[in-house]
Amino acid sequence: MPKRKSRPQKRRRHSIITFEMIRLDRMAKEPLHEQLYRQIRDELKSGKFSDASSRLPSSRALTAEWKISRSTVRLAFLKLHAEGYLRSKAGSGTFVANLLPETFLTAEQPKASQPIQRPIRVSDRARAIPDARVGDQFDLGATAAGAGVSLVASIPAVDEFPIAVWERLRSQVLAKKGVNLLRYASNRGDADLRKALAAYLCDFRAARCHPGQIVIVAGMQQAMLISAMAMLNPGEVAWIEDPCYQQTRRVLTLAGVKIIPKPIDKQGVVIARATKEPPPRIIYVTPSHQFPLGVTMSFQRRTDLLDFARTHNTFVFEDDYDAEFRFVGPPLPSLQGMDNASRVIYAGTVSKILCPGLRLGYIVAPEPLIDSLVKIRSAMDQHSSPIDQATLARFITEGFFLSHIKRMRKIYAERRDFFIKQFNELLGDRFTLQVPEAGLNIVAWLKREEDFPIIKHITFDIGVRPSALSFFCIQAQLKPAFVFGFAAWTPTQIRESLIKLASALSKRSKDLNHGRQSR
Repeated sequence: MPKRKSRPQKRRRHSIITFEMIRLDRMAKEPLHEQLYRQIRDELKSGKFSDASSRLPSSRALTAEWKISRSTVRLAFLKLHAEGYLRSKAGSGTFVANLLPETFLTAEQPKASQPIQRPIRVSDRARAIPDARVGDQFDLGATAAGAGVSLVASIPAVDEFPIAVWERLRSQVLAKKGVNLLRYASNRGDADLRKALAAYLCDFRAARCHPGQIVIVAGMQQAMLISAMAMLNPGEVAWIEDPCYQQTRRVLTLAGVKIIPKPIDKQGVVIARATKEPPPRIIYVTPSHQFPLGVTMSFQRRTDLLDFARTHNTFVFEDDYDAEFRFVGPPLPSLQGMDNASRVIYAGTVSKILCPGLRLGYIVAPEPLIDSLVKIRSAMDQHSSPIDQATLARFITEGFFLSHIKRMRKIYAERRDFFIKQFNELLGDRFTLQVPEAGLNIVAWLKREEDFPIIKHITFDIGVRPSALSFFCIQAQLKPAFVFGFAAWTPTQIRESLIKLASALSKRSKDLNHGRQSR
């Protein structure tokens, strides 16, 4: 018996950790149990403990050693237990945990070695996308418009968005549908929203469709990408307008499509095909309001385009991004509504009507294409926000959508007229405005082409940021011009911006003249 007792006593004496660095300050504001917890934790973190040397002294022994109450020791141990530093064995005592919490929070330090300098390889697909932005330039989004920057193209008046109405409807749909709106949703889109959109498009865009032909997507770029991937194999041909919406080029490049740019004339896209030119699989157009030139496709050109598509087994992608904002003459019907051969894929978005932050758009396609479109959508990101979809459905069916369009059309018409008047007064000596029948942008052509680099530099410096027309061109060789946005700014802001631009240009001209005279 004595021999049996001596062995565990010897092992116990050898295994117990001694905390020689513990120093408790009874005058400190920090409680004793917190001091004890912190110092034991730091010692455990700094040491290496094996299974043979990881047993802690008993609370009774520590109480006697540090002349503190046993409850103080227990409080410190409890906290160390809770945080994973200690473990208990019934009848054996308290031990250091096999793996301390820091093991999971700290990456293992790699062994020192000579780094091999190799360039990072990115895919050909990524390198081919025509987008020169880098780093935090992406933070400003597609328009590159930071705070205080004005007259940028393609920005709607988001400050006019009816937030109070939207939030009230949003609360109502959440109260009615509750947790169902938090689950995975239909890849085709909310059924009520598709029904509401079908009714709206048939009544106000002269479309011919039913809810089963509609797929809800996350904006126009996704509508383009889904359609391209459903209709074209890599290397197949797509015709696009030139100049064009820059995202069209980026999306089709991402899809591996061969892009053939087509010029724009006064009637719209030119659809003539050279003898050796391969027929397109799809033609991307903005017929209601060509971006960026602002041309509205004539009725005859629309008819010719549909005839060409039917004859060559081609599809037409109709980007109807801001058709609601027409200011001159009666609205023209959508291409989709004129199509008798199921050749048109129609796409729209609420980015310009409501706000781009919603990321909601839709595709209206011939029925045989729907399943393919939905398969691709489901592989991308499943679905758009069910809450936003349900809210938009209510927004449309209760009449707020149409009333908002009418109100914004009036606001935009007033801002457009004010912009034209102020621009001609302040900058008419330098530019000639091309006034479109529709849309949220206006093209200003330079009267003196040699002024282009100076004006481009000045607009960047002063925060009045129209886009150079050449930015949207692929092969088109057009005279120098700038695309101005007017929709997002009040008359006061428009006038202030135009005065700032006119003053900067006048000062620059005086400086140049003074420099010439001093020579």
